[in-house]
Amino acid sequence: MGIWHAFTGLLTAIFVAFSHWSGSYVVGIILLTLLVRLVLLPLGISQARSMQKMARLAPKQRELQQRHKGNPQTLNAEIAKLYKEEGVNPASGCLPLILQIPVMYGLFDVLRNFHYDKYHLSSWIWKNLGHPDHTGILAILVAVSTFFMQKQAMAMTPPQPETQASQKMMLWMMPIVFGYVAFKFPAGLSIYYVVSNIFQVAQTTILLRKPVGGAAGGTPATH
Repeated sequence: MGIWHAFTGLLTAIFVAFSHWSGSYVVGIILLTLLVRLVLLPLGISQARSMQKMARLAPKQRELQQRHKGNPQTLNAEIAKLYKEEGVNPASGCLPLILQIPVMYGLFDVLRNFHYDKYHLSSWIWKNLGHPDHTGILAILVAVSTFFMQKQAMAMTPPQPETQASQKMMLWMMPIVFGYVAFKFPAGLSIYYVVSNIFQVAQTTILLRKPVGGAAGGTPATH
């Protein structure tokens, strides 16, 4: 618990510093989000490059699927061998998200327990960023940003005929689910999520302009 309190204390200090500097709690959270994403930028670059390499390997992967159809154990072993030979780590795409989870949990605690009246700064249309946003503005922004992030991720993923239907369903279901959750969670956390999604989409778009080892750059695979 001591480590967790130290972590949330650090988040609080950064949040207060950015809020005082900008004169707004909302801008404070935006700046905090950008700081987190900049710290994770090296991992984000590795993630984009890994996904780019996976897209390049899509034809070979489909060939293996046809060759070992009906033998999933052999197929998995061959795909793992292919990834190893090409230096691709599918798990690398999850690392930036995993590292953001403690930040979001910590921010959740900070926002709920923060005494906003103590500093008398602007919260724009939200009186208390620790309370849910009942205007619906953030829920819409959460849903829209989730849709574009999902769409971009799908475009970079090698197409799998057997999973295309479920992927298309998730493309529409995920924004709805996350938009609904935004009505229940603190407004400040929704702001963090939206800014993080926008950063992710912009980061990936810029990085994929430069092809890696024959992988497609700015032109994603179509589904």
